[in-house]
Amino acid sequence: MANNVNNQFNVAIVGYGYIAKYWEDAILRNGKINIVEIYDNKITDKEVNTLKFYKNLSSLLENDKLNTCITCTPTDNHYETAMEVLSSGKNAVIEKPSVLNMHEYNNLLEKAEQNHVFIYNAFHFVYSPEIAWFRNSLNDVFKSHGRIGSLYSYFSDPYYTDGKLKNRALSLLGSWVDSGSNILSMLYSIFEYIAIDSLTLGGQYNGKYSDLFSTAPMMFKDSRNGTGFGHTVTNWVSNSSFKYTDFMFPETNSKIRLNHSQLKVTLSDATGIRVLFSSNENNRLLAHYYGLVDALYQVLLSGKGNEEYWKMVYSTMYALMNGGESNA
Repeated sequence: MANNVNNQFNVAIVGYGYIAKYWEDAILRNGKINIVEIYDNKITDKEVNTLKFYKNLSSLLENDKLNTCITCTPTDNHYETAMEVLSSGKNAVIEKPSVLNMHEYNNLLEKAEQNHVFIYNAFHFVYSPEIAWFRNSLNDVFKSHGRIGSLYSYFSDPYYTDGKLKNRALSLLGSWVDSGSNILSMLYSIFEYIAIDSLTLGGQYNGKYSDLFSTAPMMFKDSRNGTGFGHTVTNWVSNSSFKYTDFMFPETNSKIRLNHSQLKVTLSDATGIRVLFSSNENNRLLAHYYGLVDALYQVLLSGKGNEEYWKMVYSTMYALMNGGESNA
């Protein structure tokens, strides 16, 4: 098994683009994980400083001291790269979305089991500070405000302007696959069950999935066996970056908003609006990766991935896509 009993975990970053830099910064801050190698077929000596780099992935994977590979390649390459990593006997940490259908999920899971390694899907959004605060405060929230009756989650990114997709989003695969995986991974960290009633995709561009916006009504069940209804919207055409999730509490006629753009939580009730939590992190995306790397370190210690968790997320996300292929 690709695990180190001395708790010194050597990882490689596979794909050294935009997201990989966040991984690198967060790992350096954590200080418990060693980046020993980097792979990118377009990398330059200047980019990696003193780290050893490869332009051939198979050569990197020959290192016996390497425990785990963090896949940060373009989204449509995640599955292929992760399969090569797992085939080499290394643990695979994969940026979301790691698969484009449940058939790919099954293939990765089978390969991991064959080689006695694990898969950890990096749902970075789950570790956004305001989400972590809300998740950790749920017992107090339920005592103060009662059950969650409904939710509304809105994710807007300015990825499509002037009739074309921005360069930064070219490797993404549509608003639902990209932002929907963030929403569902967040909701599954709070609720035990989610079922999407319908999925509407709108707009198009050239790509595997071509939606520029989506809507999805759903039903959820919480740990207290309470049920409720939700609605999600992803939007790439609003020319703004703004993300929030509202949770409504009918027993107290109150609302808690997780402002994902400002890393803040507010309560609205009969007395007005007040702040329950506000993060002091300045970089929103980097704040996600600080929490993600802390969690990854615990995963490396345990030698267990999050295969069942990402099965729930992806089987829900793809339930009404790929011809209804939702069963793992």
